[in-house]
Order: sequence, then C-alpha cells, then structure tokens
Amino acid sequence: MISNREAFDEFLLESFKDGRSVRELRLSDEEANYLKVKIPKAKFKTLQTEESTAAKKWYEVDTR
Repeated sequence: MISNREAFDEFLLESFKDGRSVRELRLSDEEANYLKVKIPKAKFKTLQTEESTAAKKWYEVDTR
C-alpha cells in the first residue's frame, strides 16, 4: 500500500497538468501498480537503465 496516497495523487496531477499525455516517471512497483488501476488505459514502458538495487524504476507512462 502506498504510504501517502494523497501526496502521490498530487504528484500525478502535477506531472500531467500541462496537458502532456506522456511522461517519464520514477516509480516503485507499488506506485506503478496503483497507477495502472487508477488509469487502466495507460501504457507503461520500462525504460532501459543499468540494473541497480534501487526501489524505483523509470517508466514512460502514456495516458492517451
């Protein structure tokens, strides 16, 4: 479960408020899954990065 869902929802609004439908976002697996439920038509593409132990990954998120 996302620890602060309200703050995450605000982050999403800020990320897409300028009218762009495609953004690169750094998300945890939990955040990505939440966004997939919140915007079912969104397309996710994991961006190629070096493998790391970081808890978050870069995704290209297309909300069209």
